[in-house]
Amino acid sequence: MSELVEFEDLAQVEVLLRAGMELKFEAPDADGVLLGSPVYAAALARLRDGLREALRTGPLQGRVKAHDEWYRLAGHPHRWAVLAERAAAHPRWHGLTGSEAREYVEALASPLTVDDEAYRAVRALTDAGP
Repeated sequence: MSELVEFEDLAQVEVLLRAGMELKFEAPDADGVLLGSPVYAAALARLRDGLREALRTGPLQGRVKAHDEWYRLAGHPHRWAVLAERAAAHPRWHGLTGSEAREYVEALASPLTVDDEAYRAVRALTDAGP
């Protein structure tokens, strides 16, 4: 099932995505369950992808590359330690399969996209411990 939500302009989508980033990475009392929620992660990813598509097909095509770069976890190495700490706090972190661990890190990082380099860096930090 798919639902359509319309925004008045792209600024509203950008603000909503920024709020998602703030909640994920800056809110000191953010709910840990929400941070790793696949539903919340998917919603943020859909907003990110919708914004990208609107930029790509609209008059602001020149902003697509900057958008893609901004939403890459590799461009935010200062976030890696936070993600590693949160990933390692998963009660079954060391029992997760490789794909399950990757999916969990991607949920934690959303709306940022996780490439192989950034994932390996976060994973190495979780393996190194505190």
